[in-house]
Amino acid sequence: MPAKAPLDVDLEDKLIYGLTPTRLAYLVVALLGAYSTWSSPWAAAPIRGALASLIIAAGVLAAWGRWRGRAADQWIRDLALFAVRNYRIEWTHQRRLPVNYLPEESVKSDLDSNPLPVAA
Repeated sequence: MPAKAPLDVDLEDKLIYGLTPTRLAYLVVALLGAYSTWSSPWAAAPIRGALASLIIAAGVLAAWGRWRGRAADQWIRDLALFAVRNYRIEWTHQRRLPVNYLPEESVKSDLDSNPLPVAA
């Protein structure tokens, strides 16, 4: 007699409102960030409210956002991998000169054009 395995073994668990633990964590972190933004007195109330609303919207997008059957965090990860693999930032090291360095010609011309005042 063949054994039958349940079909939903490899599915993610849903905790609240159809959210997996990871997506619920995105929402909770966004809500905590929005609360801390709103409750700290660093700016006027309309600015704090607008920023808190943007943080909540980002959390809701990360928790429930889906486009073409894929979650928003998968899209963000794929875009970051694409950028890292296809674009390279080159660091060009330039020679640093001492703070008081001036070429000799500029020192001579500067002294000739602006002589030091002589005390009377």
